[in-house]
Amino acid sequence: MYVKLINPKTHGKAAYTNTGSCAQTLNYLQHEAVGEGQEATFFNADSDELGTAQLLQRIDSNVKGLRAAEAKFYSLVLSPSEQELAHIGNDPDKLKAYTRQVMDQYAQNFRLPGGRQLDSQSLVWGAILHQDRTHRGTDPEVVAGTAKAGAKRAGLQTHVHIIVSARDREQKLTLNPGGRRQRFDLMRWQAAAGRQFEQQFGYEAQAHEKLRPQAARPRDPAYDAGRLDKIAGRVAAINQLVPREQHLAPDQVQAIAQARQFDKTFYRMLRRVEERARDGRPIDNALQLLRTGREQAPAPQRQAVTALHAVQHLVRNAQATRDERTEHVAEKPGRRSAELDIEM
Repeated sequence: MYVKLINPKTHGKAAYTNTGSCAQTLNYLQHEAVGEGQEATFFNADSDELGTAQLLQRIDSNVKGLRAAEAKFYSLVLSPSEQELAHIGNDPDKLKAYTRQVMDQYAQNFRLPGGRQLDSQSLVWGAILHQDRTHRGTDPEVVAGTAKAGAKRAGLQTHVHIIVSARDREQKLTLNPGGRRQRFDLMRWQAAAGRQFEQQFGYEAQAHEKLRPQAARPRDPAYDAGRLDKIAGRVAAINQLVPREQHLAPDQVQAIAQARQFDKTFYRMLRRVEERARDGRPIDNALQLLRTGREQAPAPQRQAVTALHAVQHLVRNAQATRDERTEHVAEKPGRRSAELDIEM
């Protein structure tokens, strides 16, 4: 089971913004469903027949308390393996029942003050089934030349797209699955979703579907070379956004990616570095972040330097304000403006 929180800024051809209306995302999901020859009908915790306009109104109106630049909704994907789909006979009703259980877990995974716990009834969400998937340019089959980017994948490919509001139903809580781990542990939820499928349908994961040491997996050199080229391109884009002294060496970043076996944590941290660069924030701890997959507390010396810089900034601002005031301290109110009028 592959469970994903979509980053709207890097979602390929379907990149979107989630700081406004969800209309664009719903239209895309509806269009994809129709293109697959199925009805574009959403479902949620209560209904199997949720119209696009109905879901749009529910999510777009559930934004009380959110600032203009804050996320209004999030997109999730549940992608069973072909073996998992075959185990349940690719049954849409079973997938809907599974999705409802996963959204219960999603709600319960938020850690709230006072030990309060949510369930899927506390959320505003809707989901839709898609039957097909297409190849991406980075897929091993495309790199090897046995498939074309954009072509449909063979076999069972049914998956679930979910759109969920960033506020609870009462519009009192902001629910961000990509925020602090202490508030929402994304990896724990993803693991729980995999176990839920096994428990709900009596499925025993095959050996290749279970977590195992990355080093034991055979690697495709051509595929890895393509990944390294893309990483180098992303590093070059980051370097264009930051001062020269913060530039990253592509070969160092590539070496970290290889050492981490191109795992999800590496790519998640790389996105974090990209976001910082776009926002104009320092990325001087980027290599540490990529290497370890976690933030490192600033050293005491660095904290002291940061505090000193902040104090110096405040002093300079205060001095500038004093200088501006003392320029006219000996003049009577209104006199200088009158003199300026005369000179003009």
